[in-house]
Amino acid sequence: MKREKKQPENERKVTEWASKKEVVKTSFPIYFTLLLMKILPKFLTDFIILCVAFFFYVFNKNARHECKRFQKQLKNYKPDALKRISPYKQISAFAITFVEKMECWVKPKPTVKLTFCDDDVQELIDHLNSGKGAMLLVSHLGNAEIFRNLANNNDIYLNREIPVSVLMDLDSTSNFTNTIKKVNPEFVQNIIDINQINPGTINILSETIEQGGLVVCAADRVSKYNENKKVKCSFLGKEASWPYGVYLIPMLLKSPVYYVSGYRAKDVAFNRKYEFHVKKSSIETACNRNIRETNIQKLCFEYVQELEKNCIKHPFQWFNFYDFWNDSQE
Repeated sequence: MKREKKQPENERKVTEWASKKEVVKTSFPIYFTLLLMKILPKFLTDFIILCVAFFFYVFNKNARHECKRFQKQLKNYKPDALKRISPYKQISAFAITFVEKMECWVKPKPTVKLTFCDDDVQELIDHLNSGKGAMLLVSHLGNAEIFRNLANNNDIYLNREIPVSVLMDLDSTSNFTNTIKKVNPEFVQNIIDINQINPGTINILSETIEQGGLVVCAADRVSKYNENKKVKCSFLGKEASWPYGVYLIPMLLKSPVYYVSGYRAKDVAFNRKYEFHVKKSSIETACNRNIRETNIQKLCFEYVQELEKNCIKHPFQWFNFYDFWNDSQE
């Protein structure tokens, strides 16, 4: 009998972590948050959510551990980025941001106050107003859902309606997605499961770009279905894995790439002021096949550099609650 090859310990752990990302095992927290948003003023909703965050902090050892791991790595990389290690502050920031994400998903007009930063946001607006499409790479740092809501409601000074296609890992968020769908059926209308990418879906995305629309995808998580296809790049001084397919897609679409992010002005506060950032990628995506792999590496490196810069500015708004560097450990 042929002996089955045993999966290496590092790879097995990576698969376990990938399968745990954002799995919502019950709909109760979502419905509870929606109820609070419906019957209470904003400051009371935030206060109750912070109380819930405290109990989550006390009873969820894994969340505390992963927050501490990330903050220690950041402090080792940039000592002055943090005055002190505080897992509770990171969990509280996530709780507050979660409410604001919910607003973006279920309300046509969220109550957040947005400030556009002096970067490439006007360049993106001009690009869209000229009838051209683009791909936006976001992350789980801050609240990128703000831009999706702005684009859907045409609140960013555009002269036309912009079609938006969103790539999401629907397998690890199925319960959450189904719950939000019941509340807001339009939520899933333009979502494509990133685990089901094939020539047909690439054609759909190409049509979105040709129509002058946006393709949006988070570029900081590796799907459990694509563990063997990763890009390696150092993040905060330690090698990490990044989703190869996400960086391949703009090469196939031959579309320009923008890094888009939204961060709370204060990590934990009752005022909902956000800073909105846009950075245009300098990497050529409409390239020949012989340099495609090189450009994928360059695109990933540039994205990670931008992510590092923003992690240093907003360390408590990092919402990847798992061992981000696990597959790099010996």
